[in-house]
Amino acid sequence: GRNIARSGEAVPNKGLHLYEPHTGDWREGDPQWKNGRGKGIIGALNYLSSKGMNSFYFLTLNILGDGEDVWPYTSRNERYRFDCSKLDQWGIVFSHADKLGIMMHFVLTETENQCLLDGGYLDVQRKLYLRELIARFAHHLAITWNLGEEHHSASFSPYGQTYRDTKMMADYIRNTDPWDNFIVIHTHSNPEQRRKDMTEYLGFKNLEGISIQCGNVNEVHEDAKYWVKQSGDSLHQWVVCLDEIGPSWKGALPDAADPAHDTIRHKVLWGNLMAGGAGVEWYFGYRYPHSDLSCEDWRSREKLWEQTKIALDFFHNYLPFTEMKSADELTKITNDYCLVKTGEVYAIYLPEGNSTEIPLPDGTYNVKWFNPRTGGELLNGTVQNIRGSGFASTGNPPDDKSNDWVCLIRKE
Repeated sequence: GRNIARSGEAVPNKGLHLYEPHTGDWREGDPQWKNGRGKGIIGALNYLSSKGMNSFYFLTLNILGDGEDVWPYTSRNERYRFDCSKLDQWGIVFSHADKLGIMMHFVLTETENQCLLDGGYLDVQRKLYLRELIARFAHHLAITWNLGEEHHSASFSPYGQTYRDTKMMADYIRNTDPWDNFIVIHTHSNPEQRRKDMTEYLGFKNLEGISIQCGNVNEVHEDAKYWVKQSGDSLHQWVVCLDEIGPSWKGALPDAADPAHDTIRHKVLWGNLMAGGAGVEWYFGYRYPHSDLSCEDWRSREKLWEQTKIALDFFHNYLPFTEMKSADELTKITNDYCLVKTGEVYAIYLPEGNSTEIPLPDGTYNVKWFNPRTGGELLNGTVQNIRGSGFASTGNPPDDKSNDWVCLIRKE
């Protein structure tokens, strides 16, 4: 397509997204529309899939929000008539995501517009909006409905949906969506605000998880542990994902600015997963090129996708992760992450390498090492077998002893 801004649809790059760097990733037989339009966004999904990524998130309504470029209606000020051509194009993209095995994370409102429809109440406008999206798209293979970005009022956004109205919105989605798709809510970045808001939903049956925003990457691991435990104690276990990290100007930097991604690999990616979390979606910040609003080229963070895929492969190939729990307290050092299935499998993420000690039940265990920076096969370290019945040393990793490593201990 042509990069022409339409009335009411202005973003910082002064036009709609085209993803032109990804037109070369479009393949013969892939979908398009209107004589070749859509090749960029279809190619962008192809690229993400080729890097092993399995989800992407997007707003369906950002009137009054940061981008001011997305709505399902025939015009910005319309609330009852939907643009069928536009929604058909969305459907083409979503069907292609199905073929690629990519989950679609629908963020239904933005913090600035959570009260745009019906003043925040569940009335005609909000019901019509939700019902239209459900009718058109709920049949897709992997859908997450996110009730809202940075949901509820805060000091910088004082007008927000009440807890009661948000729960009514979730109830309506659950009762209207015949496919029972996953329902979550996005948090504010401030830890006190996050805890205040999300505590209101513990035990609420029509919310299956939270999508966490952490303003400080040092909070990620403990925060995920907290919500996994709190939701479990409420007898309605949540899936705990992370989809935005701060500071807001920074996020996940492009490879050109941070080629190693050491901090976010440790604190964010492995921090969430080793807490029993469900994974990470990466937010780009606004101060660097290829920002959250302006990014056209997903290759700007190719090294980050590769590190993310390395972590996914480790969990899928070597861990019964759905049966494991965080147990950081087991080991003798304090800055590692430990995920265990007691007596059978122990995974220890050591951010500075070296060795630690861990108590093991009676038995014989083999010890392997995994490199979270480069991936590859499991490797032998200085110790290959250990006996349980008390504390046992992991030994040291095979090389680069001061860099991060994952120690995998499995009962023979």
